[in-house]
Amino acid sequence: MHPLKNSPPTPHPTVRPRHVIELLVLSLLWGSAYLFTRSAVPEFGPAPLITLRMTLAALVLLPVLAWRGGLPLLRIHWKTLLVQGTLFTSLSFMLIAWAALSLSAGLSAILSATAPMFGAVLAWLLLKERIQGWRLLGLVLGMAGVTVLVWGKVSLRGDPGSLRVTMAVGAGLASSLLWGYAANFSRRQLGHIDPVATTTGTMLAAGLFLMPWAAWQWQAQAAAGTLHWPSLRAWSEALFMAIFCSGLGMLMYFRLLREIGTVPTMSVTFMSPVVAIIAGSLYLGEAITLQIVLGCIVVLAGTALSVGLWPRRRQDH
Repeated sequence: MHPLKNSPPTPHPTVRPRHVIELLVLSLLWGSAYLFTRSAVPEFGPAPLITLRMTLAALVLLPVLAWRGGLPLLRIHWKTLLVQGTLFTSLSFMLIAWAALSLSAGLSAILSATAPMFGAVLAWLLLKERIQGWRLLGLVLGMAGVTVLVWGKVSLRGDPGSLRVTMAVGAGLASSLLWGYAANFSRRQLGHIDPVATTTGTMLAAGLFLMPWAAWQWQAQAAAGTLHWPSLRAWSEALFMAIFCSGLGMLMYFRLLREIGTVPTMSVTFMSPVVAIIAGSLYLGEAITLQIVLGCIVVLAGTALSVGLWPRRRQDH
């Protein structure tokens, strides 16, 4: 079978009903990933869990890519896929997993929802895009929402517990910063590549990059006598994240980036926190507090304003 032909991203993307359904499914998959990460990471450790998630996703997708005749695309675009997989994907997911050791699934998801907002800031700094009016208000509102979320949790005092939470919040925001840049990078550098090849190459690069780190972590735990075989529940959560959240989810994500563009695709981050908050309460027994609800509303409203999702139509006329 001949390799898949590259096709450029849609120049004037239109969001169709099929795209809306895919965005909803993707929000469910990625929202559930936060609570499964929160549940499984204490048993696996951050590096082994993310390595397993990325590697298994790549192994599931490789036969599909081979059947579609797209394996040559991995060789042709290996440098770009390597950057996407190592610099953005692996580090971003590692930061999320490490933060999950100290943060609830809902809080982790809300912090990740700031990714489009960071994308807007990076566009202003790197691409000299103007930010004014509603978008500037959105940035201020988004930062205020983050402040509401972490109020009373973050401290620079010597208390180990508070310091750990503070660092976890910083890791969550750093992950969003990476993800916000990665969305624009993917759209520009990988938008013309078949989504299956992009997803497979990204997952494969991330898994291989993290393998030595995961092996070192498990070896250190074995030497310290703290290594324990993860439970069946933890393995089930890791497999679900690998196959559905990473494999299927990233495939849908890259395809949506190519078909409808960066901003509409990043809107999935608005729905994922709601899924994570509700599912975290049902699955992990996490409390849904007024602070979480208010912080979530303010962060999502600020993000929507900062990326121009609202009030977009009024401005377009």
